[in-house]
Amino acid sequence: MIRRAITRSMVIAGAAVAATVSAPAAAHAHHAEFTPLPVAYSLGENFSVPCSGQLTGAVLTPHDNPGRVTVRVSWLPFFTGECHNAIFVNYWSAAGANGEGGSRLILLPFASRAFEPLNGEITFPMASGGGSMTVATNAVSTTYLDPLANTVRFVVP
Repeated sequence: MIRRAITRSMVIAGAAVAATVSAPAAAHAHHAEFTPLPVAYSLGENFSVPCSGQLTGAVLTPHDNPGRVTVRVSWLPFFTGECHNAIFVNYWSAAGANGEGGSRLILLPFASRAFEPLNGEITFPMASGGGSMTVATNAVSTTYLDPLANTVRFVVP
């Protein structure tokens, strides 16, 4: 009977030690460093079908670069042509004094080839805390049809 109690105690102690050793370390303040942008489709500059395409991208807020936001975009043209491809990054920070926001511009190359992506990137300061962003082209886009569905939210370290 004593042997059974000791064995039972040892098994419970062993399980407790194993659970403690294999438990993950306490997490620090954590946030996603990579937030994908919703896919948007656009007719292109001046409602032109030859300049139409698809916009994708991501918002990067790395831990090692606090107070900075990087936006990477990729424009996939559906046709080959000479099109003015401007991407507007409209952002808002809930953490700034009275909320700060603004708009930035990413200019992509003028000449494009069908189904060869054009990439762009911009980095700018933003107050630490919560933020949101909508990225749209310089033409009629699905982002204009439902801006809230195309708004991403993220945390700036």
